[in-house]
Amino acid sequence: LTPRWSPDGSKLLFTSFFKTGFPDVFQYDVNSFQRTTFISFRGTNSGARYSPSGQQVAVILSGEGTPEIYVTNAQGRAPQRRTRSDAVKSSPCWSPDGSRLVFTMEPGPQLYVMSAGGGSPQRLSTGFSYAAEPDWSRTDRNKIACTVRVGRQYQIAVYDFSAGAAKVVSKASFDGVEPSWLADGRHLVYTARDRSSSFLCILDTETGNSTRLGGVDSQAMQASVWTP
Repeated sequence: LTPRWSPDGSKLLFTSFFKTGFPDVFQYDVNSFQRTTFISFRGTNSGARYSPSGQQVAVILSGEGTPEIYVTNAQGRAPQRRTRSDAVKSSPCWSPDGSRLVFTMEPGPQLYVMSAGGGSPQRLSTGFSYAAEPDWSRTDRNKIACTVRVGRQYQIAVYDFSAGAAKVVSKASFDGVEPSWLADGRHLVYTARDRSSSFLCILDTETGNSTRLGGVDSQAMQASVWTP
């Protein structure tokens, strides 16, 4: 689950139930094809994501009770707790300069931003009752892609700091979830799903047009962050 590239594209972090039967974080080396355990503490270990420098990793750990955001070093060691509340947190993502973190927190859920060093989280006023799975643009620090709920459907939206609100950018008839920015800062890859299938699409955030990846028989359970 939730595969995330290292900044240099040589490694992947992902969550798996392999070995223990509980969610742990693993690292996969693309060059050596080696999979190693990256984080395996008591409780849930999930949502790991490298900082832009590759020197730190944000991750969700629940060993002390409520799922909280921690920051470790590049080897998954020396975890430092960054949040403290009874609310469930998920999907941490770094700002392009590595100074802030955006994440999802209940109730709602809603998007919150805080300093990467800790402090009080600030809620982003998206204008939607449900906003989750944020991905901060690497080319435009003012934009965060996320999944929002519109009626009974899920769509892709982009929160713009300059506007102080989020705008739906997908126009598909199916659910759109798990957005991830491409390097051009205009397109997103996301998971599209309906009642019978799940597949990947590329979304043009300016036109709202979606293009399916792969053939009609190809299926995907989850969109991967685009390689650097």
